[in-house]
Amino acid sequence: MANEISIGNKLMVAFLRVMVFVLIVILISIPVLILLDFIGVLEAIGLSS
Repeated sequence: MANEISIGNKLMVAFLRVMVFVLIVILISIPVLILLDFIGVLEAIGLSS
């Protein structure tokens, strides 16, 4: 029974997976938004002043 994973470990792994996913989304969105701002798409849809 030494290889059983406790509820706490499962929650920690799930939380870390969510945080890694959020971090990857943020890191991908930054250059995409910079590119869209450079092209002028954000001003066209009203997100930039």
